[in-house]
Amino acid sequence: MAAQSKKDFEAIEIYNKLRKKPLADTSYSASELKVAQFYFDKVREYRKRSEEGFEPSKLFMVWKNATLVGRPIWEKEAMLKLGLVDHKVKCAIVMNTASNNKFLWSIKHLIRVRPITFPDGFPTEDDSYCTFLKQTGELVIASRLKVDPENLERDPDYEKTKLDQRTVRENLRIKWNQGYPLMY
Repeated sequence: MAAQSKKDFEAIEIYNKLRKKPLADTSYSASELKVAQFYFDKVREYRKRSEEGFEPSKLFMVWKNATLVGRPIWEKEAMLKLGLVDHKVKCAIVMNTASNNKFLWSIKHLIRVRPITFPDGFPTEDDSYCTFLKQTGELVIASRLKVDPENLERDPDYEKTKLDQRTVRENLRIKWNQGYPLMY
């Protein structure tokens, strides 16, 4: 693979030399060469990152990008599997595996995918209560968001007073029978 990428780099370098001194018989305009150069630069950047030991993201953020009206049933089922059918759901988190990538590729025209990065490092179990996922795909660890796990536990006294359906129905019946309060 390294030999192939060296050949690719050499081909790109030759292309750049030819671009600087365009041949007389080329039919490409300057704007077309500029666009091609942009993509060659991107390819060069990605290949350099891969040679340097670039680590791909472990997770993806997936947004619904298009409506499902008039779409085939298999695309609707795929979006249902991701959980993006409901309008309240903004995004889904998907692992970067080969099977998930194949699945996402089948509905690529309906979704937008962004890799999740960890600029502050991978969160530990202690950091799980103070993390924030930005729309840019960055999982930020903010100590000011830290919440004590004991505060998240439910209060047993509150659980006792929690109303079930029967209690609510009885209380509403009593209020109905009493009528409106005298306001005037």
